[in-house]
Parts: sequence; structure tokens; C-alpha cells
Amino acid sequence: MACLNTLKQEIKTLESVFQKNHDRFQVVAASVDELTCRFIGKNGRKYDIHANITETYPSTPPVWFAESEDTSITNAVQVLSNTVGKDNQILQQVRILIREMCRQHCVAEPPDLDQLKVVPIVQVSAEAMEESSEEEDEDAEDDLHIEMEEETRCITNAEKTKEIGRAHV
Repeated sequence: MACLNTLKQEIKTLESVFQKNHDRFQVVAASVDELTCRFIGKNGRKYDIHANITETYPSTPPVWFAESEDTSITNAVQVLSNTVGKDNQILQQVRILIREMCRQHCVAEPPDLDQLKVVPIVQVSAEAMEESSEEEDEDAEDDLHIEMEEETRCITNAEKTKEIGRAHV
């Protein structure tokens, strides 16, 4: 769940930094499953590049592709497929993509690139989630026993008070 929320936040960041009217790089469409970007080269030529975000994200990087056979895109996509760790995160992937495309097209990197800050994702294994769930269940049972004991004590004390009152009458 944390990964999905982080991904949604990163997509919002990308859409706000690289809007559809940006002069070098644009996020055309974005969802938690797919990202469509457009790089605008030195001569104004537009290159549409897509990323499929798989179920194994961020353990594995998004799968990037383009309709164009242009070597600049092929080379950039090749770099993106060989990332690991935090470089698999979509913000870092887009940073790498933009840098590679700018380098390939001999254009300056957009200053907006610095706004893409990668947030670390804490990954929890399925076993850790199961253990955590079991501990929460045990804690809930303990809390229930404590509440019942307290209620029993309260009733017992109230009954004792009644009995003491009756004895004095």
C-alpha cells in the first residue's frame, strides 16, 4: 500500500513539473499502470515514450518502449532497463530518461529536473506483513481480556457496595 501511495505522489509530481506545455519534456498521460511522456528534441521533433508499471514495481523498473526506432530512444530505454534499487522508482527513471535524451540530442537538461526528488520506499515482505497481522490479532485478544477483567472488577465492586448498603439497613 505504501508503494502505491508513493507511486501516486510521484506521478502527481511528474505531472506538475512536466506539464503538457513544457518546452522539452511533457507527461502526456499517467496512471499507476502506465506513463506516456513526450521528449521534444532540438529541432522540435516529438518523441513519445511509454512506460508500463508492472506489479513487481519498484522491485523491477517500469518497462519502457516507443513506436520510434530512433537510436536515441533505443539507447535511453536500454539504460532504463538496467537499473536497480532506488533507480527503479518512476521519478528516478524519468530523470535518467531526460538526461539520456538531452545528452543524445545535444540539448541542455531542463532546470526543472532538480524538482524530481526521489522518496525512499520501504518494502515489506509478505512474511513480515503476516507476522505483523498475527501480532495485531494477539494484541487485540489481550486488550479484550483486559477490558473484560476491568468490567468484571467494576461489576464486582458495584455489587459489593450494594451488599454493604443492604447490610447497614
